[in-house]
Parts: sequence; C-alpha cells; structure tokens
Amino acid sequence: MTGMSDSKKLWIGCGLGGVALMSLLAMDGLAEEGGWSGPSGEMAMAGRSLMPMGDAGADQPQNSAPQPGAQQAGISGQGEAHQALAGLTQIRQQQCQSGNQLACKVLPEMPGYGQQLTQMDQGCRSGDQNACNSYQNLAQRIFTAYSESAAVMQAGEAGMAQMNSWRAQMNQNAANSMANLQAQAAAGQAAHNARQETYATMNRNWEAGQASQDRSHGRFIDGIYEGTTMHGGGVQSRIPHGSTGYTDGYGNVITGREGGQAPDGWQEMTPTYAAP
Repeated sequence: MTGMSDSKKLWIGCGLGGVALMSLLAMDGLAEEGGWSGPSGEMAMAGRSLMPMGDAGADQPQNSAPQPGAQQAGISGQGEAHQALAGLTQIRQQQCQSGNQLACKVLPEMPGYGQQLTQMDQGCRSGDQNACNSYQNLAQRIFTAYSESAAVMQAGEAGMAQMNSWRAQMNQNAANSMANLQAQAAAGQAAHNARQETYATMNRNWEAGQASQDRSHGRFIDGIYEGTTMHGGGVQSRIPHGSTGYTDGYGNVITGREGGQAPDGWQEMTPTYAAP
C-alpha cells in the first residue's frame, strides 16, 4: 500500500505542477537573452530543457538546496546554485522512477547545467560581464525550477494527506454505522426473544389453568357417579370407588380390588383426574 500511496502522491504533483511551470519551461535560450557564448557555446542553449513540461513530482529534498531569496549572483552564489541543481536533479530522478518520461528525457542533461555554472563563473571571474549576467540568469532559473518543484511536491503531499484523512474518516464512519446496526439488531433480537418467552409463559400458564379446571370438573363428575375415571392402553373408563381398573391393551377393562395385583397380561390403569 505504501508504493501505491507514493505513486498517487507523485501524480497529484503532476496535475498541480503542470500549470504552475508552463511559463518557466518555455525558455527562449540564454543566447537570445544576452547569454554567454564561452568555451562551450552550446551550453547557452541547454537551458531550454531544464524542466519537463509535466511535473509529476517526488518528495522534496531536505536541506539539499537553498530556498528562493538566497544569494543567486555569480561567483559568491555558485555554491547555492549547485546545491539547488543537485536538489532539482534528485527530484527529476524520482520523477523518472515514478514513470514521468519527460523527466527521464531531461535527466541526462542535468550535469551539463553544472558545467555551465562552473564555466560561466570562471568567465565572470576573468571580467566577462556577459558571463556574469548569463550565470545569474541560469542560476535564477535553477532556483525557480527547484522552488516550484518543491512547492508542487508539498502541495501533492498535503493533498494526499487530506485524501488519506478523508478515507480514514469514511472507513471509521462505515465501521461505526455497522457497529450501530449490529447493536440495534442484537437489541431487536433480544427484545423479540423476551416477547416470545413472555408469550410462551402466558401460554403455559393458560394451559396449566385449563388442565386444573379439567381435573376439578372431572373429579366433580366422578364424585357424582361415585367412581374414578381411569385410563391406560388407549382406553378410558370410570372405575367404582375402592377398585382399580386393568386393561389388556386391546380395549378390554376389568376391575380388581384396590391395591391388588394385576392379572397376567393386564396393566394397571391410571387415574385421569388425580391431583397433580
């Protein structure tokens, strides 16, 4: 995931930097602006490709070059210009590694700008005012290019951080929403179970009440007929008081003395309305 985030960050930089650097990139050449044609005259035209047209940026180098406003004149500013060029070269390398073909194309030309700075500085030291002016012009372009690229990368990083923060917030919101839904579902299920248990308890109490009424009514009828209703083997019969009923399991019923022993092959019947 880190590689993917870095790639996104670089391409965000591309969108922001492309517009900001268009005017800078269309360089007219040092020779057309009173540039210096020293020992290597072709150096004067190399400034045209200092920047690629699209700035698909990379991380800003830390303390590798001065910020705009540093001394930029020839001779005394030579160290700062070379440092800015080194920082810009590092950005172009990172752009190329991220897939920016324009940065890959201009990258081999970067050492030539360092040679220009050195040669212009030497010419300026020897008293060539054109060399001094050309040095100052190229150094200014390098400082500006580096500053713009660094600003683009800072904006890209800020945009990516904002996107990551938004994504994290959305994920947290989704997690919270899911947790709330699960809690509501659990509470609803618990309430449903409680209601079902209440209904079941009410049904059991009603059934118990009905059974009690049936027993009371049955015992009352038995009292009228002076017998005890008994069941067993799939049949039910009223047996006179003081006797016990027996059945053979085929619907036949006989009576015997209460407390006696059942005949062979017969089973003792059970009182139907006995107290629970």
